[in-house]
Amino acid sequence: MACRRLLAVILLTDKVAEPHLLWDQFKAGLCNDVKHKLHHMNHYQADQKIPEDDIYDYGLWDLNRILVGMGRSLADFPPMPLPQQQWAHRIPNPLLQAEQYSVNEMATLVDKQRAIFNSDQATAFDAVLESITNNQGHLFFIHAAGSCGKTFLCNTIAAEVRRRDQVALCVALSGIAALLLDRGRTSHSRFKISLSIHEDSVAGLKRNSYMFPVLQQTKVIIWDKVPMQHKYDIDTVDQCLRDLLEVSNHLHLIALELTYYLE
Repeated sequence: MACRRLLAVILLTDKVAEPHLLWDQFKAGLCNDVKHKLHHMNHYQADQKIPEDDIYDYGLWDLNRILVGMGRSLADFPPMPLPQQQWAHRIPNPLLQAEQYSVNEMATLVDKQRAIFNSDQATAFDAVLESITNNQGHLFFIHAAGSCGKTFLCNTIAAEVRRRDQVALCVALSGIAALLLDRGRTSHSRFKISLSIHEDSVAGLKRNSYMFPVLQQTKVIIWDKVPMQHKYDIDTVDQCLRDLLEVSNHLHLIALELTYYLE
């Protein structure tokens, strides 16, 4: 894939007179990882020989995907060949697959954890789930001292959303805090937030990325330690989600966790 990305950068210079000849000469090396990738994605049996045309067609599709992310496409570089197969519909999304859970396991977990809620946790849980169920888009902020069960509550909310076969994303400012959340990730990693943040920064989430279909199916984003996060981090994710999902009311707050609610 790194070689295909390099070729995309070369094409963007607009200094290659005959890009199709460059492709024909080096396509074997440019696609040397495709055979393993297609086997790994279970498109072919382990002992099945993959047609050479499929290997190169996938390479063209991936090259075009990279170019689209840079604002161009293979159609801009005639007479470059174009992919003939609809690989986007055949390739499973690894990020979306990672958000698939056993409904029965999630239901058992929710029932077990709700049974030991205190009254405040039960009230918060019911309020958040009512907002999610009715697409109300409310914002919740729950504040309590350490070791009072805020993370426990948020993990239960995430499990209930997953029990409904929907996506709940859990993020935190630091890696240590993210480890306490079920399937937690740092906010910078999940949302591609720049480390050098400023007022006009934009999160690195793109429509042609694996993350976009995940966001489309996401009902709740639980964000831990958000008061410690830079204001511009929140703003850049907020604006990116508005642009990508074309929604205007998608936030709600939980505890020291900020939860974006996606209608």
